Amino acid sequence: MNLKGKLIAFFILTIIILFTWLMIQNKSGKSYIYADFGVNIPEEYQLLGLDVSHYQGDINWPQVDSMKIEGDSLEFVFIKCTEGTSKQDKKCKENVEGAEESDLEFGLYHFFHFDLSATKQAAFFSEEIAGYDFTLKPVIDVELRGNFSKEKLTDSVYVFLNLVEKNTSVRPIIYTNENFYLDYFKDSYLKNELYWIANYNGECESMQNENVIIWQFSESGTVNGISGKVDLNVAKPEFRDLIKTKP
Repeated sequence: MNLKGKLIAFFILTIIILFTWLMIQNKSGKSYIYADFGVNIPEEYQLLGLDVSHYQGDINWPQVDSMKIEGDSLEFVFIKCTEGTSKQDKKCKENVEGAEESDLEFGLYHFFHFDLSATKQAAFFSEEIAGYDFTLKPVIDVELRGNFSKEKLTDSVYVFLNLVEKNTSVRPIIYTNENFYLDYFKDSYLKNELYWIANYNGECESMQNENVIIWQFSESGTVNGISGKVDLNVAKPEFRDLIKTKP
């Protein structure tokens, strides 16, 4: 084999070894390394964060915390805690512990079901988050419409917000996609609540509103320490003043 052939064989062997190592790391759940965040980050917002649930599997939180690309680092995370009236996220406790050890500011969220009692969901969520020392306000995740009227949807969310605030002394913020926000919330009696809006089209006009403070701009980010894609968010500078639970 001539020199050129040897170099090609060496290159192929190197690629195979690297690929095999990455596959072993992924299966072990111990380490996931990415070159960057994988998406364009909106330049007009300085605060960058993510949100996670059991779908992200085992997370290497020290790697998440230490990731920094061209001056951008992750500063906050929202962690799924509950869903409906009885479903706990199986990775919540583990993710909270990881966020705490990494000194990331974190909040907890509840995935809301309109076909279930808002009162029972609020009680369940309040009870579950009581055991955690969260630093960001809790969140109600509103995504499912179903065959419900606007009045039914807004009333259910209102009941949930009031009861969680009564139980925890902290009023949750509302997460939803921009179309849902525009159709159901923007001109309703809930228009003055704090909002976290999802829009993956490269812009979020609703961020022009003072009370829309977080924008989930991508669902396909790559983050060190996490296997697979993850949601990425940016927040306004006043984010901390508005939703931090502690100084």
